[in-house]
Amino acid sequence: MTKLKKRADGRLVKTVTAANGKRLFFYGKTEREINKKILEYRDKEDKGKTFLEVSDDWWEEAEERLAVQSIQTYKKAKSRADGYFKDTPIKDITPKDVSGFLSSVAAYGYAQRTVAKQKVILGLIFSHGIEKDALMFNPCASVRLPKGLPKVKRESATLEDEKKIRESVDVWLFPFFALMTGMRKGELLALTWRDVDFENNIIHVTKSVYRDGNQGFIKEPKTASGVRIVPLLKPLREKLLEIKKRMPDDFIFSDDGKRPFTDSRFRSLVAHFKKVTGVQATAHQLRHSFATIAFEAGISAKAVQEILGHSQVTTTLNIYTDFRKKSFEQVTDVLNKRMI
Repeated sequence: MTKLKKRADGRLVKTVTAANGKRLFFYGKTEREINKKILEYRDKEDKGKTFLEVSDDWWEEAEERLAVQSIQTYKKAKSRADGYFKDTPIKDITPKDVSGFLSSVAAYGYAQRTVAKQKVILGLIFSHGIEKDALMFNPCASVRLPKGLPKVKRESATLEDEKKIRESVDVWLFPFFALMTGMRKGELLALTWRDVDFENNIIHVTKSVYRDGNQGFIKEPKTASGVRIVPLLKPLREKLLEIKKRMPDDFIFSDDGKRPFTDSRFRSLVAHFKKVTGVQATAHQLRHSFATIAFEAGISAKAVQEILGHSQVTTTLNIYTDFRKKSFEQVTDVLNKRMI
């Protein structure tokens, strides 16, 4: 139903009652101009909201609920999806379109984990659209990830790097601490002297550092398995007792003991350590090395899982599989030599 009226300023206005009962007002100098605007509006309504409109609306709500360390990951995934679907009416997007998009992401060489995360975030955008009556079903639901996606392969540190780290503990404690405990980088940076129990030879892991820009802030672990105890091994214990006499303050890895390293400060220390020692191993590789050494010592996968704080034993077993493969290759080599 429409009504045409002339305003005091000379313009015409038409009132249209939409299907949902909402009254809409269209203004123009002539009735023809107003009718054109009404047709454009109805055409847009027929097409529905674009992907970009729903994506932006979702982000406005989602950003407030996200942890600081997750925002960039979600933002990048949203940006990739926005660039692909753009002004496509969201209700017209099919599972085939979603598969095509995920294949395009995979074509850039992203690992399986990144593509899987992309699909999850895309699904959240579509679910938001369903809540807002912009579409009827989630086209992500029936889509599988592209085949043959590369998996991120994180190797242990080299034996040479492990040896150099043991010999260079006085250059910087952090790499040695990582190798001796298998703790994550964020967990190490959050450690205080109160977390180290010298009497019982254990380290309490109860928190981690996350980054917001250059600054480091303390957060609780993501899962219950993140709160745990780690054995304080003798070589590390002796070194810590020696250092504690000189550094009795709160945070172990800190310039003043009062706050964790900034990101730029940590990076500069890593660069200095590499320059002085030649070590190239990352903190995660040293975590992997700890697990491998534990397996070599005959410790069970379940025990290693608890020390590392893996929420699923399959994550630990992936490292164990690598260790068994190397061991099998060594056995094969020995047998080959014996059989010749």
